[in-house]
Amino acid sequence: MKYRTTALLTLAHTATDVNQGAIPVLLPFFIAQHNLTYAAAAAIVFTTTLVSTFTQPIFGVVADRLSRPWLMPLGVLLAGLGLSCVGLAPTYETGLIAVGLSGIGVAAFHPEGARLANRFAGDKKATVMSIFATGGQLGFAIGPLIATFALLKWGIKGTAFMAVPAICVTLLVALVLPGLWKYHDAVGGKAAQKNQGVDFWGAFILLSVLVLFRSIIFYGINTFLPLFWINVLNQSKAAGASALTVFFASGVVGNLLGGRIADHFGLRAAVLVEFAVLSVIFPVFAFTSNPSWALLILVPIALMNSASVGPLLVLGQNYLPNRIGLASGVTLGLAFSFGGTMTPFFGWIDDHHGLRAAIIVLSFLPIICTGLTAFLPKPKIADIGH
Repeated sequence: MKYRTTALLTLAHTATDVNQGAIPVLLPFFIAQHNLTYAAAAAIVFTTTLVSTFTQPIFGVVADRLSRPWLMPLGVLLAGLGLSCVGLAPTYETGLIAVGLSGIGVAAFHPEGARLANRFAGDKKATVMSIFATGGQLGFAIGPLIATFALLKWGIKGTAFMAVPAICVTLLVALVLPGLWKYHDAVGGKAAQKNQGVDFWGAFILLSVLVLFRSIIFYGINTFLPLFWINVLNQSKAAGASALTVFFASGVVGNLLGGRIADHFGLRAAVLVEFAVLSVIFPVFAFTSNPSWALLILVPIALMNSASVGPLLVLGQNYLPNRIGLASGVTLGLAFSFGGTMTPFFGWIDDHHGLRAAIIVLSFLPIICTGLTAFLPKPKIADIGH
């Protein structure tokens, strides 16, 4: 039953984040339809990022206080319907509203989805949360493919197709989730939710800062990697796209492995080693000029960076055992949204000092992450109620 639930939640996570991954693909079509400037088009990405980042903690509080599992399928549905309306919007302003609604759907899904994944995970929380997080990565990866198919076939109005996976997954979750919930309660789930321990706010705030820096690393690589391949390593655009594919594929593997490693060796120890290794290999990548070596080094960079996602999420939930929804909302909001707001800073470095300089600055952020991880207390300190 645990694996059935994990698969369902992971599928729902994929169906939600497909919409975030699709946004960059629809921008050229939206620009052409409304004759927009690049700044106006960038506001679309900024809107969904901002809405998702700041409303996820709010939905986390709601999930903790009211325990509303229906927020998860509602989030999936709203994320898809919101994006599907972007191409149908008669004006730029209404398009922004549609994107904002999609961002609210994304924000509604993540805290409740992560809270349910934690509740059904049993004693393999890091493994389950890593699988759950992988669903988001897959959504980001296949979102552009689905959107490209729909936009090339039907034009800008093809965004309506994005409602199809959202509706299908919403119906599936709505049908299956009640049975899973009854099963969980029948085997003692309600009792397990009592006496959760003491909330350790100091540790959680430190963890949130750590997740913030990890998010910046991810978004920085995601944004500038193809440009680095083309303009610094003097490779083709196809090679740049291939490097990004390698980064995403390796990241999925790292995410899955990271949970198992953390369950075996401990959450904090696993994250500490992963960031320490990243602190060594990322600067080497930043200074390399050989495309073959760069591609080879990129694989462990993606593995180490993604391996920490699930364990960090579980650490946050352990530090706030009575507010798992809020912990999930903050950690997921920072991990998958906040980093996007910092990319203009690295763009400024690129404009004034060159792209390699931006990558070099980015490559030293894992050292900060390693230091912050070293100061994190072990989860059992926060989890004294068990």
